Amino acid sequence: MSISLRNLKLVNVIVKEGSVTKASEKLFLSQPALSHQLKKLEEEIGLKVFNRLNKKLILTETGQVIFKTSEKLLASIDLLNSELDEIKKGKKKKIRLTTECYTCYHWLPKVVQEFRKDNPEINVQINIEATKEPLQYLIKGKIDMAIVSNTANNPSIHFEPLITDEMVVILSKENDLGDSEHLELSDLKNQNLILYDIPEEKNYVLTNILQNNISLVNSIQKVQLTEAIIELVSANLGISVMAKWAVTPFLQNKQLKIIPFEANQGQRDWFIASLNKISETESLFIEQIKRDFKQLKNIKHGNDWKYRKS
Repeated sequence: MSISLRNLKLVNVIVKEGSVTKASEKLFLSQPALSHQLKKLEEEIGLKVFNRLNKKLILTETGQVIFKTSEKLLASIDLLNSELDEIKKGKKKKIRLTTECYTCYHWLPKVVQEFRKDNPEINVQINIEATKEPLQYLIKGKIDMAIVSNTANNPSIHFEPLITDEMVVILSKENDLGDSEHLELSDLKNQNLILYDIPEEKNYVLTNILQNNISLVNSIQKVQLTEAIIELVSANLGISVMAKWAVTPFLQNKQLKIIPFEANQGQRDWFIASLNKISETESLFIEQIKRDFKQLKNIKHGNDWKYRKS
């Protein structure tokens, strides 16, 4: 037979209360009822749980094993109930998230760091593996939130507007386009475009900015790392298109310049995707994201590339 949680609690309370009488009061049972349950337990497992010496109950070896196990399991159940209660109240202790963007992991930890200053009890976990298929990880329950730039026609997923960022052209000052204040797609003609080495259907530059104008550029070179793209652009071996905030860590490079697109060509909307209603804790973290993005958006175009923190 298997020992039930009820029996574990029975033994645990008897040990902690020191007698059947006190334990029966704690468990809201009559003394005969509790004694009957204890006797039944010993009969079912075929082992004595307590030795009875001068009206005192002393744990047997079997009883000690049961008691130690009950301490662990009951503590885990208490913790589980506490966490469920926190979730019910909208106050989670853990946030698991990812972002579809392959370039923002230098930025996201800063948001987490700022958030933890005011919320040290909240454990924020960034799932880097989930960046490849954020919505699939969300549906499977492996993450709580995903930062994505496109919505999906899935009734199970809730999308909440997050922020709008700006895609800009990053180039060497020696590039022929270096004197421009704004650029149109036609200005990219004959340029070597350096992009991230990700599937084309997931590359925002190809699917949303260039769209049917890919033939404008002379060639497309795919590179895995942001640092490598920056080095190639700095050497005037091509140009790239990135979110302005993604370029921020590299803006001390005096050889680099960024130029915005005309009109709203480079505007990109981001969303928070979740399966359930956003909790109070998650809302606080989302507000932290918005504050940090607002700071990054305040960076001016030109040569003053210092990231300002409040």
